[in-house]
Amino acid sequence: MFFIKKLIESILFPPGIIIIAFLLIALFSFALLIKKKTKLIHILILVISLVSATCIYLFSIQPISNMLLIPLETSYPVPSHRIIKESSAIVVLSSGAYNRRTLGGDTFNRLYEGFKLYKKYHVPIIVSGGRAVSTFSPAKAMKNVLVSIGVDKRYVIIEDKSDDTYQNARYVLKICKKKDFSRIILVTSAYHTPRAMLLFTKSVKSGAFKNIKIIPYPADFKTDMHYNTYSYFPQGYLLTSSEALHEYIGYVYYYTKERI
Repeated sequence: MFFIKKLIESILFPPGIIIIAFLLIALFSFALLIKKKTKLIHILILVISLVSATCIYLFSIQPISNMLLIPLETSYPVPSHRIIKESSAIVVLSSGAYNRRTLGGDTFNRLYEGFKLYKKYHVPIIVSGGRAVSTFSPAKAMKNVLVSIGVDKRYVIIEDKSDDTYQNARYVLKICKKKDFSRIILVTSAYHTPRAMLLFTKSVKSGAFKNIKIIPYPADFKTDMHYNTYSYFPQGYLLTSSEALHEYIGYVYYYTKERI
């Protein structure tokens, strides 16, 4: 009974219903082809519908999502106490917030790791994230959450001018230089860590921030290698696949702009 319930849910709710819609369009176009009432546009619709349904299905199942995430999430290990114990500050990058007091899931997971590091090492936390497409600052929302759970507001530094990871790096490092932070722990989602490190390292090597050491601290791991039948049902893995693809596209974008 539970299997049937999950099967029906995977069909009726996105992305399953979208896959079904594309398959129905493809079936209709194929029927016209069989009846020889088709035109070139119908063949094109058939091909696009089948490709779309296949891509959405593949990107929304767990094994494919993991396949995209693993190269990103295994790029950097979580550093040991020996490596991070002499750090001057903790930097937490935002991935967005719903409102001034409610963070997005990735941002919350990153901030939670930053909070744990603060409780252990008692060094300042730089929260980084500008408005971008929002009407408020995610960095300010992050500070609100930290203060509400007991972090001394004097230990929270806001960077809210950045719109992307490239600007995160530039503005955060400017703060670090001004505050004389020579060794920082960079906390972000594991899938985002490789691109973040490339951009922060590039900024350091540019010369202005050459005395600052960046220690990657991956958080918010999304890979789950435990599979069962339901792992092959279309579901929310479409989001994590999209996040991974966003990172790969980010590499291409920054290389094109000669930022790496």
